[in-house]
Order: sequence, then structure tokens, then C-alpha cells
Amino acid sequence: MGKLAMLGGLLMVRLPERLLKLVYRDRQTYRGQTIDVKALVLGRLANTVRIPGQLPSVKESRAQSDKVAKLFDRKGPKLARVEDFEIDGAGGPVRARLYSDTAYNNTGEEKSLQPALVYFHGGGFVQGNLESHNEVCTKLAKWSGGIVVAVDYRLAPEHHFPKGLDDARKAFVWLSENAISLGIDRERLGVGGDSAGGCFAAVVASELADHSPAPKFQVLIYPVTDGHLNSASVNELKHAYILTKQRITWYRDLYRGEFADFDDPRFSPLFTKDFSSLPKTYMLTAGFDPLCDEASAYVEKLTSAGVPVTHRHFPGQVHAFVNLTAVIPQGTQALEEITRWLRENW
Repeated sequence: MGKLAMLGGLLMVRLPERLLKLVYRDRQTYRGQTIDVKALVLGRLANTVRIPGQLPSVKESRAQSDKVAKLFDRKGPKLARVEDFEIDGAGGPVRARLYSDTAYNNTGEEKSLQPALVYFHGGGFVQGNLESHNEVCTKLAKWSGGIVVAVDYRLAPEHHFPKGLDDARKAFVWLSENAISLGIDRERLGVGGDSAGGCFAAVVASELADHSPAPKFQVLIYPVTDGHLNSASVNELKHAYILTKQRITWYRDLYRGEFADFDDPRFSPLFTKDFSSLPKTYMLTAGFDPLCDEASAYVEKLTSAGVPVTHRHFPGQVHAFVNLTAVIPQGTQALEEITRWLRENW
């Protein structure tokens, strides 16, 4: 029965949106928001794979994550440059991948240098890699006209907090020091990421505020900002599609190891000491994402500190929807809007 339900779900999720709206006339609402019909059908499909109340092993979770990326993220456009290489992490070399639609002859001429986004993938600090976010990074590079460098930081539970974060910080420093050899304008270098990667981006932006160069901008896609996991949306959406409170807690606990100070801004960037030191920010949130409230609280602190911030909210969406563009059209729309902001703010 489980396999039949999954097959039925796979067929349903590929149906045109207009037909699904006829099937699902009465959809879930939350705070006056109605869930997107594509997100609803995909969420129900995810529930046919998961056993209620039971968590997978780390190995199983990583395999599921990789499979979802292959099945549900639309392929990105071709680029002039896609280069894999190694950069310095905090504990040794880590893999990175550069994306650009402009060829580079490595002359070091200033006019040939491009702005760049250093991107940290999501995955609950436990899963995700260069492949899981390859299509996202491809689209960001193509549509923004700049460079994207994805960083394959160390994952928990093999590497607890703060090892992955330290890789992220070290990666930005290394890229700023080696920018010209990669065709990057180090004075137009920023950070970004989704979910756990958004957490890393926010911490790196804060910790390197006095670095030369400091990150010039940050793009945060439904980021983790509060390790307490006790916001209203986390509790009210504890059974949310895609990301339940049980799963968020599992990710956090695998990541933290023995660490328990959730007020530490390196773990919870919502408690950053000086928000006025942060760069201009693009924030993306989703109405049916348990992380929505903590991301919105982060925006409020940025605004109060006088930091320019663009907050784009998709009221009917779920967590991870920018990685699900083969079935959720608004994921593509969200990436297009991010790249428009990048073009205007490089």
C-alpha cells in the first residue's frame, strides 16, 4: 500500500496546477495563508515515504535528500564555467564549485572581474552537498550574471558544531584572498545560503564584519537563526510538511553534540550582538515553514539597526521550495527574484 500511495503521489505532483486546484478546493490555512496546491501535494507525497514518529538513520536521510534533489529540482541552464576545486577549510581542504556564465582568461584585469556569492547549502547541518544544490547554484549564477561559489563544508554528526561553520568562515577568507585568480572582484563578494547554510552565512557576515574585505551582502533563504526551536511557528507548525519540529530537533541535536548554549550567536545568529555591522540583506521566508518566525525576527533586528533589508515572503510555501522547482513553480520565481536583487546590489 505504501508503494501504491507513493506512486499515486508521484503522478499527482506532476499534474498541472489548475487541475490540482480543482481536486484540492479546501486546502490548509495558517494565519490567513492558504498552502500552495503544489506544495500540498508534494508534502503529502513526502508523508507517504516517512513513517510517522520515526526518524531515519543519518545514512538514510542523506540518501533521501539526494534522491529528492534528483527527482524534484529542475535542471539549471548551461554555463560557460563550472569548475570543481579545493579551498582551505578550518580542518583541511574542502571541496568547492564555481559557477559562472562568463569565461575568464585569468589576466587579473579589473574590468574582467565579477561579483560573487559564496553559497552554503542547506540540509540541517547533516546532509546536502555540491550535487544537492547544483541546480540552485547554476540558476543563481546564470540569472544574476555573477559568480557563485558553493562550499562543501563538513557535516554533522561526524563533525559537530562549530566545525562546519568554521569551514564556512575560512572558505570566505580564502576566496577573498584568492579572488583574482578565480575572476572574482573581492570588493563585491557576499555570502548566502538556505536553511542551515543560511545560518552559516549570517554568522560569517557577522564574524567577518571587520575583515577586509567584509561580506558586502547576505542572501538568506529561510535560514535557521534560533537554536532554541521554540518560536510560535515552530510549535504551531510542528507537523508541517517537509520539515516537522521532530526533524528540526533531530538535526539540531546531531549538529550540536554536547553544546547547549543556544544564546550563543555563533549557534543562533538571531542573538548577534551588533546587527548594525551586518551588510545589506535579502531574506526569503515561507508561510508554512516552521522557521518563518525566527527569520522574521532576524529581519526585525536588522531593520531596527538601520540595515537595508529586502524581505520576500511566499505565504503559501513550505520549507525547501527553491530546491523543488520541477514541481513547485514558485521556487523558480523565488530564485528569479533573488537574482534580480543581486543584479541591483552587486
